[in-house]
Amino acid sequence: MTTRAAEQVDILLVDDRPENLLALEAILESLGQRLVRAQSGEDALRCLLEREFAVILLDVQMPGMNGFETARMIKSRERTKFVPIIFLTAISKDEEFVFKGYEVGAVDYIFKPFQPEILRSKVNVFVELYVQRRRLAEQEQRLHEVERQDLELRHMREMLESEARQAKSLAESAEELKKLNEELHRRQLDLERAMTARSRFYASMSHELRTPINAVLGYSTLLLERIYGPLNEKQVEGIERTQKAARHLLELVNDVLDLSKIEAGKIDLRLQPVEFPALIEELFVTVRPLADEHGSTLSIENRASDAVKVVSDPRRVRQILLNLLSNAIKFGNGKPITVVCDRTDDGGVAIEVSDQGDGISREDQEKIFHEFVQLGKTQLQDGTGLGLPISRRLAELLRGSLTVRSALGEGSTFRLQLPAKADGRTLRLVDQEMPREPVKDREPPRTSNGEPERRPTTARGAMP
Repeated sequence: MTTRAAEQVDILLVDDRPENLLALEAILESLGQRLVRAQSGEDALRCLLEREFAVILLDVQMPGMNGFETARMIKSRERTKFVPIIFLTAISKDEEFVFKGYEVGAVDYIFKPFQPEILRSKVNVFVELYVQRRRLAEQEQRLHEVERQDLELRHMREMLESEARQAKSLAESAEELKKLNEELHRRQLDLERAMTARSRFYASMSHELRTPINAVLGYSTLLLERIYGPLNEKQVEGIERTQKAARHLLELVNDVLDLSKIEAGKIDLRLQPVEFPALIEELFVTVRPLADEHGSTLSIENRASDAVKVVSDPRRVRQILLNLLSNAIKFGNGKPITVVCDRTDDGGVAIEVSDQGDGISREDQEKIFHEFVQLGKTQLQDGTGLGLPISRRLAELLRGSLTVRSALGEGSTFRLQLPAKADGRTLRLVDQEMPREPVKDREPPRTSNGEPERRPTTARGAMP
């Protein structure tokens, strides 16, 4: 009985006599297996280190390390402890030796001379057992491989299903996002149209309101100048109140127009050199009558070694500082007003307008820069609540800043900081974000020095 060539195994033949090895090879040749010779116990142990054997035929009587010692060494090694050993002997036929052979781990004990067919049959049994074990090991390995592949396939299927669910969810999210973007775009267009309509309304309202207001101011001035005849005291008082209310209404119209132009990105900046403190000294001339009326003195301190020149819009800078000075006078409780001018590290200018009034609480310091917010007891009598918000926005358009420092009972300090050179980048950013449709408006009346025709009011935050 032979095995297929593809399933050949190794058989170890151990004997110190070459003729015995040759006889064993002749007997076992018909099995078709690989026969490996070893002529000593030491030689056999070396062979066992190099390859794996299905069965070992081991001679008992050998010089040096005999068969029992060799078997004991083979069984002591983890790798070879289960290799079947058949003892071959021609001398040790006593039961004592046979028992010793089984004791050291032999599976059989054959005496010489032996029948070739019996030896061949016994060896073939162990060869077949070895082949079967190897097949089982291979099948087990293949089974593990199949299980591993099945696990991988199951994991891959789960991943694909999860990815499919995620893809579906992403598709649904993308569709929802698309709808939201479309809705956002629609609302943005609606907002732009609404802001454009509002800008047009503000411009139209300003135009339509300023004409009759200016007429009221003009006729009331003529009346006060007695062009139409003499007036008694009560008539003069009534006309002056009418004129004051008309001026306040004109201030409100002009402030709303300025605010709408800023929001629409239509504010006009004309950049040119501006020198400090010369510009502040010019404004002192404008606000001195108001300061005298409230009993406040005006002083300026130039902390720079010489004049500070920046490139900005002088008209808008005057508008900001005129509002700060007017508010300081109105809320300064008749105490001195101080303006400090200094050069900044980047070559710009910082102007601080300080009063010694009641001050502003911490929680209200940001509110004063919100539209139509007024602080104090007499807000409903005067002012629009737009002066400081417009001033801050103008400062930002000029690439500067407007901040406040204040504490209750200690007065307030407003700080305007301007860069060495303003440019149109900030303005262009505003233009890009707002509707581009033109808004028709008319500039407010100008005084002889080019300033808008306005008079200071009593509300913190109102434009003068």
